Amino acid sequence: MKQFSHILFVVAGALLLMTYGFVNGFPLVYSDSGTYIGSGFGLDAPFDRPITYGIFLRLASLNGLSLWAAIFFQGLIISGLVQALCQILFEPKRAPYIALILLFFTSIFTGFSWVVSQLIADVFTPIALLTMLLLLLGNYSKPKQIGLYSLFFFSIATHLSHVLLFVVIIGATWLVLYMLKDANLKAKMKTPLWILLALTVGAVITMGSAMSKSKHVFFMGAMVEHGILKAYLEENCATKNYQICAYKDSLPQKGWQFVWNENSPLYKIGWRESKPEFEEIIRETFTAPKYMVLHVQASLKATAEQLQLFGIGDGNGLFTEGTGLYTIMQEYLPEQTIAFKQSKQNQNQLGFIAIMNQVYATIVLLSLLLLVYVGYTFYVRFEPKMRFVVILLLLGILINAWDCGTFANSIDRLGLKMIWLLPFATLLLVFKSQEKSNS
Repeated sequence: MKQFSHILFVVAGALLLMTYGFVNGFPLVYSDSGTYIGSGFGLDAPFDRPITYGIFLRLASLNGLSLWAAIFFQGLIISGLVQALCQILFEPKRAPYIALILLFFTSIFTGFSWVVSQLIADVFTPIALLTMLLLLLGNYSKPKQIGLYSLFFFSIATHLSHVLLFVVIIGATWLVLYMLKDANLKAKMKTPLWILLALTVGAVITMGSAMSKSKHVFFMGAMVEHGILKAYLEENCATKNYQICAYKDSLPQKGWQFVWNENSPLYKIGWRESKPEFEEIIRETFTAPKYMVLHVQASLKATAEQLQLFGIGDGNGLFTEGTGLYTIMQEYLPEQTIAFKQSKQNQNQLGFIAIMNQVYATIVLLSLLLLVYVGYTFYVRFEPKMRFVVILLLLGILINAWDCGTFANSIDRLGLKMIWLLPFATLLLVFKSQEKSNS
């Protein structure tokens, strides 16, 4: 009976997290969704990203039976992880209800349901972080540990950015443990942290080819957005015969424009053809003190910008007949194309986005203020375990902003996948302070 009740709570949480999918009438899509679907069902590894999430889409959709199943499984994983985390932090009888309240609030008052309801790999960034927390704090049997470590490894392997992101998060975790000065936590987490680090670095084997073919392009896009490439070319094109010099006065403003717009200078040179000179330019800017200073300044600015960007709807345009995504849907999932075509997204009926983004921005600001108040007022009453969870969740948001802003570009979509952890962490403290008051 207890097990059945647990399953009901997890399923209910998953359905709440699918709210925006239900509103849309179909899973939300992004331009990258076509690449993921094509790679998973065509079993063809993309040149610019791992095939891992594409395989997940194929398996989770029951080999293409329904893409609804894919976002349901995404919600199910998150819901299960939140339930497990609450079991660690709260009294066992209260934990399932607290978890469900957290998921309800997260689904309605943050934009995280948009992430869960979308067919891209973004949802696996917070999945990896929550899984990491469970492995560090929980007392699980060997089979459950293996399952969680496998989920962590798979989550890291879904996106090129995850290796650096989680190497830094794991490094920051050591610093947090040092700050908390809790010998029991340090002893408990030492071995799991080394395993998590090994799995993070080991995930490179699943994405080595894509990383080799594309990392120079993504970082060059960041250098374009930060203005560093322009400054370098202005100084060096008189003596260096770079192909990109011909376009130094027509560089786009944003990194994503440089990487993805077909009229970008990148496509006039070519992804593969640009690699030698792009790598040389990147290397030279990282060895010259003048440009190192520019990189540091740009990184700080981009991190601050990314922390302010977390709106829904970023890149979720119309993907009607003639677009690449629509063509891929017709090729691999023809029986779902009608529902895809009739979704609110493809009917241009998502007019509520601007209003909801204002609501979410207000919630984030209020959560931050409440977090500061509760944290300051009750800090000494929280055990090290709760302090650790909240600090690591906040560091996840900060380090994600640094990673995305510095090495890719600052856009709403990349902030949206993690910012929900701020209200989530705030509510954890509120519920814990209430539990302390009642005890």
